[in-house]
Amino acid sequence: HESEAFKDITERLQVLARSSPEDKQTLAQLLQEAGMVVAVTGDGTNDGPALKMADVGFSMNTGTDVAKSASDIVLMDDNFVSVVKAAMWGRNVNDNIKNFL
Repeated sequence: HESEAFKDITERLQVLARSSPEDKQTLAQLLQEAGMVVAVTGDGTNDGPALKMADVGFSMNTGTDVAKSASDIVLMDDNFVSVVKAAMWGRNVNDNIKNFL
């Protein structure tokens, strides 16, 4: 069954690279419906819907205005390593807020 195959894949899926904008949007929706938190990266106009749909959308500074406005975070240095740094900073801020409250 197709949904079982999808479930098997999503349980192991961590990163998906070189995806079409349509695949990004479809996968983001399916993962969110499965209760997962989804981050999407993109730089093109066609990436806009997936960037907007994701829990966190990352766009490149050299990307289109559509991609940048649809995303939550614009990577000023166009470096994917910055995604990891942003996640670490975000977790740190979240943990500090939880500790304070």
